[in-house]
Amino acid sequence: YAYGEINNPKHMKLPKPIMDDTDGDGVIDQLDREPNTPAGSPVDTHGVSLDTDGDGVPDHKDKQLITPTECQPVDADGVGKCPEPACCTELRKTIEEMTVKPVCPTSYPSVSFSGNTVALNATNKGLLTACASQLKSNPTCTVTLNAYPEASKASQAVAQKRLDAIKAHLVETEGISADRISTNAEVGGGDKNTVDIKSN
Repeated sequence: YAYGEINNPKHMKLPKPIMDDTDGDGVIDQLDREPNTPAGSPVDTHGVSLDTDGDGVPDHKDKQLITPTECQPVDADGVGKCPEPACCTELRKTIEEMTVKPVCPTSYPSVSFSGNTVALNATNKGLLTACASQLKSNPTCTVTLNAYPEASKASQAVAQKRLDAIKAHLVETEGISADRISTNAEVGGGDKNTVDIKSN
């Protein structure tokens, strides 16, 4: 009688079983391996958030739902960093090789002195300011200061002092790095009272 009544109750009313699903993912709590799944997150039959591409980031957080294996590991948003295709690497290398290097100015002002003077006058300082402006606009360019003394030691000493004065002005006053300026004294190569500034 009891067995028949349980199978097909005629005299008693059995309450409908209530099975809780706290996170509302469609898997009852007793079978849910992830009972706190965020609302709207797709889950498998065990209530675990789906991770379609297997990158460790659940689908509801994954901004790149299908991340290729070669692009893993991924960041917190599930976005991987794919290796650059060989064709792009070769193309970039070709472009870099074809890139034109900056062309340095070929003409700079010459600085003239009178007699055996080594001090820079206002005109010379103005010329050097213009030169420094060109150097600042082309930070990879370098210059050589060329003096042309006579064969005598006195003339060579004056030429060297003039070179030092010009270089010191460019470095200390105009802010040009000293390693961008070299000096050269060539006996008989030009006017002994002129210092030419030439691009390297």
